Amino acid sequence: IIKMLVGSLVSEEIYHGYSYFSIGFGCVSNAYLIYIIIVTKVKHVGQYRWLLLSFSIVDVLISLVHFALIPGNHMTEFGFIFWGYRLLELPTEQGNWIVILWCLLFYQTFVLTAFHHVYRFVLVCQPRWLDWIGRNPWRNWITIAVIADIIFIVKSHSRKPGYIKCNLRNCV
Repeated sequence: IIKMLVGSLVSEEIYHGYSYFSIGFGCVSNAYLIYIIIVTKVKHVGQYRWLLLSFSIVDVLISLVHFALIPGNHMTEFGFIFWGYRLLELPTEQGNWIVILWCLLFYQTFVLTAFHHVYRFVLVCQPRWLDWIGRNPWRNWITIAVIADIIFIVKSHSRKPGYIKCNLRNCV
């Protein structure tokens, strides 16, 4: 059934080879960027380095979960079907949790991109109504990030299939 879902445009071997190459390249390049950010102290980058660092860390995590999962998907008339090639032998509940983790990490990049835009807005425009962020930036930015993630997860929770709703309800 998996071969039928993948289709005939790209063979499964090419898909897996491309996935392994992308995972390796993503981990190595992001690890190098993390190293550069930590080792060098370029002043003109300023606090922006921490946003770049968070992007790199999330990208490495996505790559590692992608490696553990090797995800596949199939579009149907009612939505997407996601599965992990490496999860086919696992119990359904374990597979569901790993797919949920992959989806949350995948969408974390969108949350970080939104943060990037807010950060640039605050830095460039310096609106007075956001002065409070600069008074304790670490605490305030991390608090905003946690709240944004919670809102994102809770809002998207209502659109999950029934079996995922049950799992999320138990952990939130």
